[in-house]
Amino acid sequence: MANVKNGSFRESIIDRCLQSRRGYSTQEIFDRCNDALERRGEMPISALNTIRNDILSIENRWHIVVEQIRSGREIRYRYEDPHFSIFNTPLNEEEIAQLSQSVSMLRRFEGMPGFEWVEEMSAHLQETVCARPEPVIGFDENKELKGMSFFTPLFKAISEKKAVKIKYHTYRNNKVIEGVVHPYYLKEYNQRWFLFALNDEYKDLSIYALDRIEAVGKSSAKFIPNTDIDFSHYFDNVIGVSVKSDESPQIVKIWVDREQLPYTLSKPLHKSQTVIEENEDGSAIIAIEVIPNFELEQLLLSFGERFEILSPPSLRDRISARIKKNLEKY
Repeated sequence: MANVKNGSFRESIIDRCLQSRRGYSTQEIFDRCNDALERRGEMPISALNTIRNDILSIENRWHIVVEQIRSGREIRYRYEDPHFSIFNTPLNEEEIAQLSQSVSMLRRFEGMPGFEWVEEMSAHLQETVCARPEPVIGFDENKELKGMSFFTPLFKAISEKKAVKIKYHTYRNNKVIEGVVHPYYLKEYNQRWFLFALNDEYKDLSIYALDRIEAVGKSSAKFIPNTDIDFSHYFDNVIGVSVKSDESPQIVKIWVDREQLPYTLSKPLHKSQTVIEENEDGSAIIAIEVIPNFELEQLLLSFGERFEILSPPSLRDRISARIKKNLEKY
């Protein structure tokens, strides 16, 4: 099949010709297409049949009528509907459904500074092609989260590979520290956003929760690029965002009671989760291979009496100590 590569461009030229009430002959459309193709530096078409096939394709794909008007010895072509264009046709149901899904996903970014265009675009799409007043998808989000005003400048700094100055409130000693960082990555976990950046003073990778950042400014420091960490796999062996690079993953064995088991199987704690023992009472022992960290402890504690940590002993002892300390408050 000839000239498939520039077929869509030809169709745009043919579409404009067919909108004319005077109509255009095959030769006239042929000449217009080749003039436009040559201006683009592309190969011209060589046969009038290419134009005839394009017109037939437009008729079949858009289910419209292209009139053939005889003018002397010539036949001129034009749309039966003078207002028709292949570029303003309504979308089909499948296309509308796909756009609706895209709009729902985009709306996650509404309210973020610098992403106002998302709200404007999604509103326009809903109004024009996928109007549906009732929401059908809901995301777990915290719209009152502090620090989101810094998302866009940090995102831009990462994209443009620029160092920035930040003011950061450390809760541990209740101090505000200032420094230059080289931002590499933004990650969301448990409805919070975290910046992963190289600390310019200590030259190590640090984590900064956006809700603790108090200011972000420009820095004249030369950006130090990330050459060591592949963030697409950096979190493979942990739950959450705390990665202890000097530790290796451990097998964590957990007893899960009968009522909780179906939920834990349908929503694994980690991609490494396996069932290693099934009990007659409907409970089971599962295992995950991760580096123990604070987020893991928080997750395990959230299941209360439904879980019992069997190993490793160090993790079991920490969980036990935290439960006992909590019980002292009751």
